[in-house]
Amino acid sequence: MNNDKLGFLPHYVSWFTIVLALLAIGTFIVLSNVTQMGFGSGVGYSEGTVSVPPMMAAQDTSVSYPGKGMMRPDYYPYPNPEVPVTDTREFLKVYYNAAMRTRDVPTLTRRVETTVRGYDGRIDQESSSEKYGYVSFALPQSKYDAFRNELEGLVGSRFLTLDISSKNLLSQKVSIEEQQKQTDTAVADYKTARQKIVSAHASSVQSLQAKIDADAAQLAVLRAQTATPQILVQIQTVSDDWTALKQRLADENASYTSQLSNADANIKYAQDWQKGVQTQDQTLLNNVATVTGTVSVQWISLWDIALLYLPGYWIPTIFAVLTVLSYFRDRRRSLASVS
Repeated sequence: MNNDKLGFLPHYVSWFTIVLALLAIGTFIVLSNVTQMGFGSGVGYSEGTVSVPPMMAAQDTSVSYPGKGMMRPDYYPYPNPEVPVTDTREFLKVYYNAAMRTRDVPTLTRRVETTVRGYDGRIDQESSSEKYGYVSFALPQSKYDAFRNELEGLVGSRFLTLDISSKNLLSQKVSIEEQQKQTDTAVADYKTARQKIVSAHASSVQSLQAKIDADAAQLAVLRAQTATPQILVQIQTVSDDWTALKQRLADENASYTSQLSNADANIKYAQDWQKGVQTQDQTLLNNVATVTGTVSVQWISLWDIALLYLPGYWIPTIFAVLTVLSYFRDRRRSLASVS
C-alpha cells in the first residue's frame, strides 16, 4: 500500500485522460503534416501599387501619327513614354479581390451580390453552390470606399483575405496627350495645305481666265478687220494661244479636283484619328473611374474555424495540458481510494 502511495503511476487511468492524450497526439500529427505540405489557415492581406496581370490590364489601343498620306490609326500603337517624376498626376486603376469563408455559402454569395448592386455596381459573373461561390463585378470608383466598408463587414477579419492592386495609367495618359497634340497639328496642317491648294488654284484660274478673255477680245477685233494675209496670220496665232490657254485651264481644273480630293481625304483621316484618340482618352478615364474585382466565397469546416482562432500548435498544446491535468486528477483519485 505504501509503495502505491509513493508510486508515480495511478492504478487507474480514466478513458477521458486517454482520449485527451490521443487527441493531443492526433492533432499534433495532423498539424505537422499540414505544415510540411505548405498549407496554412491564416488570413492574408496585400494592398499596393503593383503591375497588373495581363488578363486584367487595360488594353492599350493608342496609335501613332504615320505622316503624310493615308493614316491607319488602328495599326500603329504609340509607345508608352517615360514620364518625368515632376508629373505627379495619378490615374489609378484599382483591382479588388476578396476571399471569404463561411458556413453558409449561398446566403453570403447573395449578400455580396446585393452589396455590389447597392453601390450602383454591375455583376459580370456569378456562381454559387453549397461549398463555393464566386462574384465578378465592376462599380464606380467614387463608391469604392463605402463599398469596401460594407462588404468587408459581412464576415469577421479572420474569415477574410484581401488582395488589392492598383496601377497608375499615367504613361498611357501622357501617350494619349502627345497623340492629341499630333492629331491637332495634323488636322491644322492638312487644312492649311488644302487652303493653299484652293488659293493657288483660284490665282491660276484668275490669271488664265484673264488671258483667255484678252485673246477672245483680240480675236473679235481682228475678225472685224479686213481679212488680209497678215490679219489672218495674227488671227491664227491668237486663236492657237486661246486654245492652249483653254486647255491649260481645263488641266488646272482637273489637277485641282484631284489635289482637293486628296487634301479632303487627308483631313478626314486626320479627323478620324483625332476622334479615335479622343475616344481612347475617354475610355482611359472611364477605365480609371471603374473598380473591377472578384469575391470568392468558400465553405469552412469547424476544424478550420478552430485553427483560425487557435493557430499553430495551440490545439495539441491545450489537449496536452488537459491530458496532464486529467492524469493528475486520476492519480489523486487512485491514491485517495488506496488510502
